Amino acid sequence: MKEVSRFPAPVGDLGWFNIANNREHRFANPEAIADSYDFVVVGAGFGGVNAASRLAENRPGASIALLDALRVGMGDSGRSAGLMIDVPHVTVGDPKMDLEHHKWRYRLNKIVIDRMRDIKSKNNLQVDWRESGKHLAARESSCLPSLDSLARFLDRMGSSSRMIEKADIPPVLGTDYYIRSLYTPGTILINPAEVVRGLAMSLPQNVQVFEQTPVLQVVEGPVPLVRLTNGKTIKAGKIILTISAFINNFGIKEAGRLYGVNSFGAFTRELTDDELAHFRGIEPWGATAAHPAGTTVRYTASKRIFVRNGFQFSPNQITSPERVHQARGKLRKAFVSRFPKLAHVNFEYVYGGMIPLSFNTQSLFGDVAQNVVAGTVGDGLGITRSSMLGLYLADMVCGIDSEELRYMSKTNTPSWCPPDPFRTLGATVRLAYDEYRAGGEI
Repeated sequence: MKEVSRFPAPVGDLGWFNIANNREHRFANPEAIADSYDFVVVGAGFGGVNAASRLAENRPGASIALLDALRVGMGDSGRSAGLMIDVPHVTVGDPKMDLEHHKWRYRLNKIVIDRMRDIKSKNNLQVDWRESGKHLAARESSCLPSLDSLARFLDRMGSSSRMIEKADIPPVLGTDYYIRSLYTPGTILINPAEVVRGLAMSLPQNVQVFEQTPVLQVVEGPVPLVRLTNGKTIKAGKIILTISAFINNFGIKEAGRLYGVNSFGAFTRELTDDELAHFRGIEPWGATAAHPAGTTVRYTASKRIFVRNGFQFSPNQITSPERVHQARGKLRKAFVSRFPKLAHVNFEYVYGGMIPLSFNTQSLFGDVAQNVVAGTVGDGLGITRSSMLGLYLADMVCGIDSEELRYMSKTNTPSWCPPDPFRTLGATVRLAYDEYRAGGEI
């Protein structure tokens, strides 16, 4: 595998990390990295943390290293909207939508959510974790048939949901912007940076966590190697890569099948008591848009409003400061349109992140080189899906078979994608078209 030429970098002011109560925790000193480990996990997002946790469970006597180029919680996992979604997050009418397939995804989502809930409880993690459910909210009447269709689909799948009509939305969300919402109770609302750091802090003693430790190269072979930018080389028994679309930079044969889309998030400052009067009696909530290109909104436990939108194709798996600056206008418009009485409230944090995708929305999962496995989400559904990939990659390298692992191995193969410049041109046009069609959902 080739040397890496680009590395992850935080872009903008990372709101979730900046308000995390465990942001000052320090993990192991990189000077203490050993010469060899039984397992090395590269990437300490939700996929990597769950992989390391499962490895320690499967092999309690093994030596395990978990590496991240940034501080844990600063990567794309910590820049998400913080929705741990249990139900299939599907576009109704998608020809790939199959009932059995989504029953499997629902089952796997619940497995990883239950596992993380159990770790949180056993370790008494004091993190922002709210079992609040999620709204799929519509502004445009053209999206209402999709909500109805999805409600019927979830009913067939055996998952509960509840439709909320326009008149009943303001007492629940504190805004009259939406005309209908489909509420599903199983989604967990979290501060993703705080939770992923908390999970990393709770790993067993045979796992060493090293942040701000970029990997320069992974060398496959009978005894695979991890070369670090600080000049150190680590021998490993097995290597697990959970590094999102950045895996393209490692030169795997599947690299052309994976790409990233930039998305942008913003947090208001903490609302004052007078401003919070608009939310009197309203619990923190999260809402995704009825159109895939629409705006995700949260009223957070930290008394802020969070908005995320503005998808842009990222051919080099990077988010530039210029793009973050340009995104402010669209983020601001989404915020003010939903909360006009708070139009005077400024944004305290604005940042960019990357959503990993593949052409057929299937994840990368499995062997990518001798003694090297990898998992990368292919449909942008980050927290539960990446956690799922990490969990079962750990079982795979330990030789632990299960019905779930066999399903994962059978169904996660990203398809061929057109090369550049066709990929960038096609994706840019498609994203622009989707945003145009989304209308008021943005």
